[in-house]
Amino acid sequence: MKRVAILFLGLGLLSSCSEKTQLTGSLMTLIKENQLPLDKIQFYNDNALFLERELNASDANVKSGKVMIVNGKSINRVNLEPQTPGVLVKESQDQLLISFEAGAGIEKSLHFAPVLGERGEYYYQLVDDSGSPTFSRLSYDGNKYLLYNKKKVRLLIMKSSFSGLKVNSKRMRGNRIK
Repeated sequence: MKRVAILFLGLGLLSSCSEKTQLTGSLMTLIKENQLPLDKIQFYNDNALFLERELNASDANVKSGKVMIVNGKSINRVNLEPQTPGVLVKESQDQLLISFEAGAGIEKSLHFAPVLGERGEYYYQLVDDSGSPTFSRLSYDGNKYLLYNKKKVRLLIMKSSFSGLKVNSKRMRGNRIK
């Protein structure tokens, strides 16, 4: 009976482990040192993203999102649900341009850059075109949208991206005075 309980406990622990991890500066360094191609890594967003813009009466050309009528005004809304898969469109300096729509190019990509986080680690977080993490408007699909978010949006990657990765390590034994 104890063996069965231990087996279920072990399976529970394994299933609770996330397959994804946040993309940090140290992980990016590891990726680059091992020459892993970024365009072969599957990216995800950790939190939801809501973009809105008010449409003029003459602006009936909506390429992305949905059009809603709110208080008599036409609103174009673009939603990005958590855990949506994305691909690298372009790497520009420290920024990664990630597209979450199939077949989309640079105009429909979001900018992520390393931003200092809570624990002193850099996380790849949503930024505006200039690289600032503090913004209220975001360019998307050739238009400026208002950002409605309560949480930061950061990139996640699959832990399996690092399977087979060989890391050379050595333990320093210390040095004593003689």
